Amino acid sequence: MDAASPHPPVRILHLEDDSHDPTLVAELLRADGLLCDFATVRTEAEFTDALRRTGYDLILSDYTLPAYDGLAALARARELQPDTPFLFFSGTIGEEVAVDSLQQGAVDYILKQRPQRLVAAVRRALAAAAERARLRRAEERIREQAELLHQTHDAIILCEADSEDPRVLFWSRGAERIYGWRAEEVIGKSLSQVLFRGNPPPRARETVETLNERGEWMAELRHFAKDGRPVVVQARRTLIRDGKGRPQSLLIVNTDITERKCLEEKFLRAQRLESLGVLIGGIAHDLNNILVPLLIGVQLLREQKPSPECEPILNTMEDSVRRGAEMLKQVLIFARGGEMNQTILRPDQLAREVGKIIANTFPKSIQCRVQADENVLAVSGVPTQLHQVLMNLCVNSRDAMPEGGVLTLAAQTIPLGPADVVARPGLKPGDYVCFTVTDTGAGIPAEQLDKVFEPFFTTKPPGKGTGLGLSTSLDIVKKHGGFMTVRSEAGHGTEIKCFLPAAAARAGTARETALPPSGAGEGVLVVDDEQGVVAIVRAALESYGYRVLTAAGGAEALARFAERPDAVHLVIADLDMPFMDGWELIAALREIRPDVRVLIAGGSIGETEEAASRVQQAAFLAKPFTNQELLEAVHRALAGER
Repeated sequence: MDAASPHPPVRILHLEDDSHDPTLVAELLRADGLLCDFATVRTEAEFTDALRRTGYDLILSDYTLPAYDGLAALARARELQPDTPFLFFSGTIGEEVAVDSLQQGAVDYILKQRPQRLVAAVRRALAAAAERARLRRAEERIREQAELLHQTHDAIILCEADSEDPRVLFWSRGAERIYGWRAEEVIGKSLSQVLFRGNPPPRARETVETLNERGEWMAELRHFAKDGRPVVVQARRTLIRDGKGRPQSLLIVNTDITERKCLEEKFLRAQRLESLGVLIGGIAHDLNNILVPLLIGVQLLREQKPSPECEPILNTMEDSVRRGAEMLKQVLIFARGGEMNQTILRPDQLAREVGKIIANTFPKSIQCRVQADENVLAVSGVPTQLHQVLMNLCVNSRDAMPEGGVLTLAAQTIPLGPADVVARPGLKPGDYVCFTVTDTGAGIPAEQLDKVFEPFFTTKPPGKGTGLGLSTSLDIVKKHGGFMTVRSEAGHGTEIKCFLPAAAARAGTARETALPPSGAGEGVLVVDDEQGVVAIVRAALESYGYRVLTAAGGAEALARFAERPDAVHLVIADLDMPFMDGWELIAALREIRPDVRVLIAGGSIGETEEAASRVQQAAFLAKPFTNQELLEAVHRALAGER
C-alpha cells in the first residue's frame, strides 16, 4: 500500500484455483493505478469463511472450479454480502451462462482471453457500488430527517411547486395528529381536497406570486380537519429550489393555533363585555331615575283607592316597571361581573316568558309549544342564568330544524328516588323541576351523543356555532345543583332535559300589604339632579308625614342645609350629579354637622360596598326603589340603622 495515497486500497476477494490468475489480475489493476488488497481462496469452505469474516469492495470468481461452480458462489455471495459487486473472470463461461449469471446478480463477466476489459469492468463495478452506497446513506438521512419531522407537533407537508393548488407529496405524523388524515389517504391529492373541503385555496394566486418573488410566505389560515372540525393554523410556506434555481418543491409548516385563537376570542369577548359594562354603568343612572317615579307613582295612585277598572291597569304597570328594574339589574351584573343573588322562581312563568320570545323571533316554519303546569314546584336560581340555559337549548333546537318543525318547551315536577341519583354524586333524592326541550329536527348520531356537552364540540356546520352553548348551560345547571340529560336519534329529533332541585319555599305572587311606616314631621333634604325623582320622592314623603326640602344639585343642597342645619334630620343624596357629586356633598355636610344622617340613593353596581367604605353612618337605597322601600329605608336611617 502506498502511504502517500489519499485513498485506501480496494479489498478484493478472488475465488480462483489457478495460482497464476490472481497475480495477473493484481498486475493489471496496479498498472492502471488501482491499489488493491487481495484475498485469494480456492475452495467453497474458504470462500464462505472469508465472506463471513471480512467485508470486501469487490468479488472476482472463476466460473468452473473443482467440486464448486460460479453460480453457487454467486448465490452465497448474494446471501452473505449482498451489496458487494460480483464479477466473473473466467475462460470457460458461455454466452447463455453469462446472461444467466447477470440475471442472478453478477455485475459483469470478463473472459480470460480478453483481460484488457477487466480494469474497466472493475472500475465500473466499484463506481456503481459507491453510488449505491451514497444513495443508501442519503436515503437513511432522509428517513432520519423524516423521523425527526414526524416527532414535531407541527404539520410538515411537502407539495409540488408549480401549481396554485399543489398535490401533496409528503404528510408528517404531526399533520395526521392535527387534521386526522393518514398519509396514505392524502398523498397525491391537492391541498384544496384535503384542507379546504374541495374549495379553492384562499389567495392562491397571491401566494404563488409571493413565493416566486420572495421564496417564502406566511399567514393565518382556516383549514378543516377530516371530521369537518375547523382548524386555525399559522402557515409558513417555503419554495425549495434545485441547483439551478428552478422551483423543485413546496415545504409547508402549519402550527395549530386553534386553542390560542379560542382563548384570544374569549379575551376579546371579555374586553367587549367590560366595555359594555362601562357603557351600561354610564346610562344605568338615567334609566333608574326614569323607573323611580314610575314605581312610586303607581303605588301612590293605588293608595288613592282607584276604581276596580283601574286596579288591573295599575298592576300591569307596576309589574312592567318591576320587571324592567330587575332586567336592568341583571344586565348590569352580567356585563360588569359579580355574583347574582338567587331568588325563588316559578318555572311555569319562566317557561312562558321564553316561549313568548321564541314564538316572536323564531322562523314561522317552527311551531313553538309551551307545556307548563301552574302547580309545578318553584326553584331557587338566578333568573338571567336559567333564562340563558333555556334560550340556549331552544336555539339549538331551532338550528336543528332548518326546514321547520315542532319545538316543545315543558316544565314539570318529577320526584327522584335514591336509584335515580345513585350515579350522580352530590345529588340527593327528592322533588326536582324538569325543563324539557324537544324538537323534531335532524337528531344527533349515536357516536356523538357522549360529546355534546364538551366545550367547542358542535354538530352544526362550520361557522354556524361555537360549541359552547351546551357546555355553558351544563355548567350553570351544575352550579344550581342540577344535571342534564340528552336523548336523540339521527333523523328523529332530540330531547334535552334539565333537572333542578325544587325549592323549599314556593314563589309568591301576592303584593305587599303591610302599611309603610309614617313620619312625625322629621325634616328630610332630597338631593337629585333628576327633577322627576325629586318630585315623586317629595310627594311620597310628604304624604307620610315628613317635611321635605329639595335641591337639584350638591351646591344648592349645601346652601339650603347651611341655612337651617338643625331642621334637617336626614339627607337623601344621589351620588352621580354634575359639578358637585354625592361624595363631595356628604363630606361638606359633615363639616357643618358631623352627626347628620345620610341615605345614599345610588343605582350603579358596586356603589353599596363603596358607600359603606367611604361614608360612616350612612344607609344605602338602590335605585329603582318602591314607595315601600323608600319609606322603610328612611325610617331605618332616622333610627340609626343601616
